[in-house]
Amino acid sequence: MNHIILNNRKYRYTVCENKNTDQVAIFLLGALQDIESVSAFSEEFSKTLTCITVEIPGTGYAEPLDSKVTIRQQSEMLLDFIHYMNIKSAHIIGISYATAISVELCSIWRGVKSLSICGGVPGIPTSGIAATKKMIAASTQSKADFAKTFVSSLTVDNPDIPRSKAIKRSMEANIARLDDERIDMFFDNSVRLLVHTPSNVTQISIPAVICAAEFDPYVTTQIAKEFSDQLPNSRFIEIKNSDHLVHLEQPEKVTKALIALASSSVYVEQMLLPMAS
Repeated sequence: MNHIILNNRKYRYTVCENKNTDQVAIFLLGALQDIESVSAFSEEFSKTLTCITVEIPGTGYAEPLDSKVTIRQQSEMLLDFIHYMNIKSAHIIGISYATAISVELCSIWRGVKSLSICGGVPGIPTSGIAATKKMIAASTQSKADFAKTFVSSLTVDNPDIPRSKAIKRSMEANIARLDDERIDMFFDNSVRLLVHTPSNVTQISIPAVICAAEFDPYVTTQIAKEFSDQLPNSRFIEIKNSDHLVHLEQPEKVTKALIALASSSVYVEQMLLPMAS
């Protein structure tokens, strides 16, 4: 685990290196996620290319941000980190909340090689506005109430979803143990998203993959497909038998979908190497 301070703000990040390629993925996290909770994904991505998993200010255990700080400003903080790490180009992989930041990055940094998103659109989806308001209200009450509201707002009862009950119980227990700062961060991030207007979505011409869970009540497949259709060079993938906790319910399918574009790019790179020599 690495910690740095840029412009008086704390960042956390890990680097899972792949020495067989110069290509890099920057992995950005969803609400209430942290680097430790997604380590299995970081390690799987690193089998293809070097994976840098980062908590920019306002996410994970990094520096908290006031709700007045915009998504655009968060993306600029991410760009500060990219410059600090001397990254010239990268595949961007984002889950849920990170979608908005990832999309903004595409409009301010020419180094984005591909965009892979799971369970998110660049803002609060219309299908999730009511649930977001409920979660915001619950976050000001007890942690137990917030945990139950958070999980119930993002999941469905469906016997086809693997380990659904166990995942829900575990998620509720984990959220109920979070410290107050993490709950406050969720509140601020939700407010930030509610007022966010994405920039130039239709001008993002890089290859993109947008994944959505079949039964997600928060970011429905329809909403995610509409987002994908706005991107000129995008492929939409529906992940069956899952809801918004798809990364826990179908981790192998999520990993395969999110790394697909980077894998193709690395494959092309390796095919060209003999010609270059």
